Amino acid sequence: MAPGWALIPLIALAAAATIIASQSLISGVFSLTRQAMQLGLCPRARIVPTSSEEAGQVYVPTANWLLMTGTLVIVLLFKTSDNLAGAYGIAVSGTMLATTILLYQVAVGRWNWKPVLAVPVIAFFATIDSSFLAANSLKITDGGWFPITVGGGSRS
Repeated sequence: MAPGWALIPLIALAAAATIIASQSLISGVFSLTRQAMQLGLCPRARIVPTSSEEAGQVYVPTANWLLMTGTLVIVLLFKTSDNLAGAYGIAVSGTMLATTILLYQVAVGRWNWKPVLAVPVIAFFATIDSSFLAANSLKITDGGWFPITVGGGSRS
């Protein structure tokens, strides 16, 4: 969709965005794994501090290997970027709707909004989020089943 001269700059931009996003994901997984271990919610694993100056910067080799294995399995499972896009669309729009629904609890329980005020605000955003989810539901058979399966199989 871009002009020919923009192909290389756009590939470079996409690569940079991918690297930044993957680093954020990896750092988040390491941090959450460490916290889950401290709370006794996951098995113990080796944690390697990566900075003597910054607390909380850690490397968890087991989590790193699990991320790599999961990524390779998903790439092989989806086969095409179209199938992966279907999974991404369902995951993002489903998360947006769930967050909007949970916002009601925050608005009423934490911010002390009256339900008569909170319901129309939440309904407005839920309508938008629901329309995105409905549009993405066409992709359930093309990879969208994966986030639904993972979300349905997880425990809270």
